[in-house]
Amino acid sequence: MVMDSRPADFRIFANAKVQKLWEIHKLLLQKQWHGKGWVAYVVGWIIFNNISFYFDLKPICVNFAAMKIHPVSFTKLFLGWLSPVFIAVLMMCACSSSSSDEMIEEPDENDSFEIGYHGRLDFDGDTLRVLILGNSFSGDATSYLKEVADGAGLDRNRFCVYNGMISGGGMTDWIKTLESGVERSIYRMAGAIKMNVSGPLEDVLNQPWDVCVLLQNSDASYNWGSFEHALPRLMEAVRSHCPNPHLQLAYMLPWTHTKKSTEKEWAGNISCARKIAKEYGLRVIPVGTAVQNARCQGLDNGMYLTRDNWHMCNGVGKFVATSALYEGLLSSFAKRSILDNPVIYEMTPEEASAKGAMALDENNARICKQCAFQAAEKPFETTVEQ
Repeated sequence: MVMDSRPADFRIFANAKVQKLWEIHKLLLQKQWHGKGWVAYVVGWIIFNNISFYFDLKPICVNFAAMKIHPVSFTKLFLGWLSPVFIAVLMMCACSSSSSDEMIEEPDENDSFEIGYHGRLDFDGDTLRVLILGNSFSGDATSYLKEVADGAGLDRNRFCVYNGMISGGGMTDWIKTLESGVERSIYRMAGAIKMNVSGPLEDVLNQPWDVCVLLQNSDASYNWGSFEHALPRLMEAVRSHCPNPHLQLAYMLPWTHTKKSTEKEWAGNISCARKIAKEYGLRVIPVGTAVQNARCQGLDNGMYLTRDNWHMCNGVGKFVATSALYEGLLSSFAKRSILDNPVIYEMTPEEASAKGAMALDENNARICKQCAFQAAEKPFETTVEQ
């Protein structure tokens, strides 16, 4: 048997320190610091190590003579015993942190939340004013909204849909926009009701909007840490500035990018969207689910319905996204489902010549509409299989 020749006081200290390191590691995982967790871990280790060395070890360090341990020997014991433990725990933390983006919250089988939940806004007023605080993804999803709304027979004088765009932006960017007073580009995409969308966002919000749709950057939409603080802040800011006490907030669920990344991203997107609906009460407009349904149905332009492995392609890609946005945002108001909408968007020659463009015909337009309808029925499930 190999005897541990280290002083008892040192062994007690070392064991306590390893336990403290493990507690810090667990805290990092609970806080979901993800890829940055290991950096914070190293910084925390350095701070903790110096503090504990100068305080916890002081009674031992000042009594080397009584312990009969030379300072150099003590340093070797300290580093030689504890360093391997620290390195092992650090590697565990780094691996866990780097893969924490893939840690998906599975739905509770006993949770009845999703029973009866759908991806359509309930609205039966005479007029409807919609503001989207979005990005290029909401730009794609509103590209054909005018034509789809016209196909549903909606009176343009009864509604409007405005889309605000921050390229590559998300919720934090809209919060900063509101706080800084910077003007952003906001365009009317459908309907004829005019709203004042020039000037600071504070002035834009200070109007009787009926619905405000929020988006997250697609690179962050599968990471709950990106929502944890930004979502409640943005919700509070919008509600505090909009004078309509019946304002409804919604979240547009985005699609994933390339086929290579879609499995991990899609599971994360669904997990975050489910949590937004359940914990914050937002209606999820499942545009991404409709796109995923279409992909599973076999619609493909060679780039997973994108034009750049990112944004929806002209034609089929934008049409399925717009159909889903219509079904979630306007079908209740129009009292007409996308399935009953005869519209088939016809691309202009310029649109048709763009990279990845995929023309619509009766067959794939019907599939797009079915995918959008099924997404609204079951926002958190891919319901159309090959």
